[in-house]
Amino acid sequence: MRCVLAMVRIGLGLALLVVMGSVAIAEGMSAKLEEVCRKHDLPAMTAVTLNSQGILEAKCFGVRKRGTKDQVELTDRFAIGSCTKSMTATLAAVLVESGKIEWNTTLGDVWPKATDMELHPELRTVTLDDLLSHQSGLPPNVADISNELWGTFFQEKQSPLLERQRMIRVVLASEPTGMRGNFAYSNLGYAIVSAMLETRAEKPFELLMKEHLFEPLEMKSADFRSMKSAKLQRPPLLWGHSANGDPVDPKSVGAENPTVYAAAGTVHLSIEDYAKYARWQLAGKSGPVLKSQAAFDHLHEPQVDYSLPGTKYACGWICLNSGLGPALHHGGSNTKSFALIWVFPKSDFAVIVCTNSGQKQAFPGCDEVIGQLLKEFAADKRPK
Repeated sequence: MRCVLAMVRIGLGLALLVVMGSVAIAEGMSAKLEEVCRKHDLPAMTAVTLNSQGILEAKCFGVRKRGTKDQVELTDRFAIGSCTKSMTATLAAVLVESGKIEWNTTLGDVWPKATDMELHPELRTVTLDDLLSHQSGLPPNVADISNELWGTFFQEKQSPLLERQRMIRVVLASEPTGMRGNFAYSNLGYAIVSAMLETRAEKPFELLMKEHLFEPLEMKSADFRSMKSAKLQRPPLLWGHSANGDPVDPKSVGAENPTVYAAAGTVHLSIEDYAKYARWQLAGKSGPVLKSQAAFDHLHEPQVDYSLPGTKYACGWICLNSGLGPALHHGGSNTKSFALIWVFPKSDFAVIVCTNSGQKQAFPGCDEVIGQLLKEFAADKRPK
């Protein structure tokens, strides 16, 4: 099975329109989630709005598995796919502060003994920042280099650290498919970032993330899905749903991308714990995760033009200007779920929506909920 972490095109037209303040329709979050689930035939959705002081409202609607009456709850852990990427970039900032790596550290610096047969000469000067902002020239996925190799990772026969070491021995030897400095979205690039970080820190990437991000922010439900952890899960379980709407057993091979892609997006967490991460982004201060404002600010600095007009890409964030000020956002999918986050630091407001479906209507459904919640927020801010 070939699973890729899709980077979706966010509904900029809708979002920019609503934040400019069109007439708001009074509608509760619960009612909107129910309406959208029924309209778009989605099994379940969860949403949260918040400011830097905490959660304003959090609701959910629907079922954990299509065809059952098992109601979803706020404690259920949704997969957030590529929304994981800004978390990976944050961990990189932690290690930059500790002196273990620098933003301009190259692949050649991390693996100086690698020969040209092991590390392609054109990749030797690719930096950490290049990888975090998708400017490395690497292809989107491991499968673009070797579909056969990609398929072997789903069995997860070794530890994630050893699987990533096995991956880089193949992918770093391959010629880049694009030009360094040009934006080209790459999940593979983030997988390589995790190998760089754990090589320099001498700890597995997953453990580093727990120690330096999940624990300081008290995101107790946040974890990386693996076949090992999936087998230990006990009911009730949240099921993902494939493109045709069929439920996918969360313990099955292919229910999530393999551990080699942890940094690109295999985090699962509750909507309320995801709100803790968004709250830290809104607060605009380095602690408790980082020590310096410079490291925090670097994560949000636009580095390259993104693929949509008026947008740029930073470190795991898509950036644009909106009616609510500068916005950070991202979408994520593991092809069985979908997540969408918008953060407006100057307006002190953020909204997150997730669904346990990888159907084509998952994004429009999440985007519709986001749009409604932004309308209501913009209306509340207008002079009475």
